[in-house]
Amino acid sequence: MSTVSSGYLALHPSIRKLLNPSRFKIHRRPWDRERVATLPIEYQKFYTEWMDSEEKETPVHWAPKEGKWERNPETGEVKPIQNEPIMVNYPVEMHEGLWGGEGVVQGTVKKGKWRSPVPRYWSPTLKRSIIFSEILDTYFSVVVTERALRLIDEHHGLDNYLIMTPAYDLKSMLALKLKRQMLMALLDKNFCHKNPSRQNELLEKYKEYLLPRAEVEWYGLTVEEAVAKVKQIKEASLDYTPLKIKLRQELVQKLKQERDNPPESQPDGVLSSTASSSWMSKLNPFAKSAESR
Repeated sequence: MSTVSSGYLALHPSIRKLLNPSRFKIHRRPWDRERVATLPIEYQKFYTEWMDSEEKETPVHWAPKEGKWERNPETGEVKPIQNEPIMVNYPVEMHEGLWGGEGVVQGTVKKGKWRSPVPRYWSPTLKRSIIFSEILDTYFSVVVTERALRLIDEHHGLDNYLIMTPAYDLKSMLALKLKRQMLMALLDKNFCHKNPSRQNELLEKYKEYLLPRAEVEWYGLTVEEAVAKVKQIKEASLDYTPLKIKLRQELVQKLKQERDNPPESQPDGVLSSTASSSWMSKLNPFAKSAESR
């Protein structure tokens, strides 16, 4: 495992506190699936890409072998190849930086021939670095790993790395939020206002990676944020105006129409159609009908 540090983390109290198993956050929670099923199809598409694409994830802490069989060079025994991925734990602190898909690996180590294995954690080497986004035109001070920096260099920039990498390889919420912000800026053309030629150049560069606006609006949201957004949309569509206010407005509007368009003169004893249909006259118990007159 060349992508993780080889030091024993028990020697580093700060890292040992960070890697406390009680702080490990399980991404896929059983009750999330029920809530996701009630959310818009655009968010379900993002959630599937983010959480339900384990078979598509790029191996980080292990190297899969090709073929179906392998021969032991020492004994000559032939065994089937079983590409079982290593279980990786992702602490909540991962979402505050760019880890490039790395996480915390738990295993055991034998300190001696006659000693029992003891548990050990391997963690990626973290450091703070300055990275630049050409779309957002901003410098960021972010906690990154060596693998994340290498991926950014291979993609020739942060923007290419985030936009071209799917959600199941980014994993970090910070990376997904930045990707969503970049996609929204490209859709709204909200960047490089002082340099139109540069704006057109970036639009042409990233046009093949653009998503529909409906998908971008739900991209990079947690389940809790998506549920809150749905609730906010429903509340905005509801009309909470009290009924008495509505009736008052209707009455005022009707009285204004009667004032602006007075009924034509009628012979005595004959009420106009407007007056006879007035529901206010029906509410007055002391009003005399036309027959009594």
